[in-house]
Amino acid sequence: MTAHDPRLAALLGTPPAGSAGLATLLAAMQPKPPPPPEPAIDLGALLDEARAQGRAEGEAVGEARGQALAQAALAPRLAALDAAAAACRSATEIDEAVLAPLLAGLIQTLCETVLMAELARPRSLRPLVEAALAEVAEGAVPTLSAHPDTLAHIAADLPPGLATAADASLPPGHVAVAGPDYRIDAGLADRLAQLLKALPCA
Repeated sequence: MTAHDPRLAALLGTPPAGSAGLATLLAAMQPKPPPPPEPAIDLGALLDEARAQGRAEGEAVGEARGQALAQAALAPRLAALDAAAAACRSATEIDEAVLAPLLAGLIQTLCETVLMAELARPRSLRPLVEAALAEVAEGAVPTLSAHPDTLAHIAADLPPGLATAADASLPPGHVAVAGPDYRIDAGLADRLAQLLKALPCA
């Protein structure tokens, strides 16, 4: 009995030489198990998904086209509105350089109207005459000059003994108190000029 005798290997409890190779060969000769089956394809689900995707893409394209058409249709109207708004702004803008003299002229006319109405009131010029006479030095003997109409209007308010003179060159509502070396002028026109000069638009 030799060392390679299968009977000796059986007695020793070891597999005989070449048994591993034989097992491998037998295993290779066995048929391979079939591959696992592929999952079933749900055609209905695929169709639904394709429809949904196509619907979404179509809606997006349609919305973009609709917005483009709407903007194109609105563009001329928006441009017309912008032009109308610009015209309104231009029409309502105030040019102070043009408006100031117009306002000054209007105010002057109104003041002159008020002053002329004031002249028609009895004793309306008394404060003016008193202010002019108050500037005369004590003891002086002045002469009060005024337009004939003004002089007739203030005659009742003049102090007794005051010399008067009618002067048609003086404007209505104006008095001049004069002496040998002085002259004091007071008039509604002067006050009007001072008032207009104090106005911001003057």
